[in-house]
Formats: sequence, structure tokens, C-alpha cells
Amino acid sequence: MKQTVFAFGILALGLAPALAAEAGPEAVVKKLYAEPHPNHSAVYTKRLQGLFDADAKQANGATGNLDFDYRLNGEPLKPDTVKALTFKEATEGKDQAKVTVQRKGGNGAQAIVYDLVREDGGWKVSDAHAIGDRKWQLSAILKGEAK
Repeated sequence: MKQTVFAFGILALGLAPALAAEAGPEAVVKKLYAEPHPNHSAVYTKRLQGLFDADAKQANGATGNLDFDYRLNGEPLKPDTVKALTFKEATEGKDQAKVTVQRKGGNGAQAIVYDLVREDGGWKVSDAHAIGDRKWQLSAILKGEAK
């Protein structure tokens, strides 16, 4: 009997990660801000990562269409940057969400809005755009349609 209980306990421990709640949209965007370079991330949809890859291939080692760190609208990303940001999640159905990121106390002039969708069982960033003073859309920049 003790062996059976022990075996079920071990089995439960092995399944715990699989049963853990998936990261929500806000957590996915925060993970993106924790990464040193935004051109490759596990949080992007296949489509968006394909746009990053195509831009890098076309640039052939030079700076591509995206010539700034879009996560802070061109400002340098520092290790403690996330502490100075606010993240506001707005779910748009079970498979779509938006997360707005701006500096704490900001007026929205430098806000970045992330569009997220469910892909491969988790939330992924499908696009981003700036609202306020400097407007742009990430996918359009990567395609060379806007600067």
C-alpha cells in the first residue's frame, strides 16, 4: 500500500509542470522585456518570428528594417527597465488579448500595445504597435512598409 501511495506521489510530481497554469498574456510580454535582444524570442508567433528572420536575411549582417529596440520605442533597454513599466492586459476573447506597456506615471505618449494570440497551446505575441507621439506597427516595419 505504501508503495502504491509513493508511486502516485511520484507520478503527481512528474505531472505537476504539465498541469501548471499556462503563462498569461501579461507574463508573456514581461518575458519579452527580460530578453536581451528582441529579434528572436520563443514568445513570438511563427508568423512574426518569420518576419524577423526574413528581415535579418535581407539585411545580410547589416541593420535591417527594424533599426531600434521597439520594446521601449527606441530607448535603450536596461536590466531594471521592467520595474519602471506598467503592464495592462485586456483579453479579447479566449484566443486574443492585448497588453499595453508604458512607463509608470506615463501619459501614454510612449505606450506600446502588444497583440497576442493562442498558438501551439500558449500565448504568443503576434504584433506590436506604438500609440501616442511616435506611431508604428512592428510587422509593417519588418516588411519594409514603414519606418
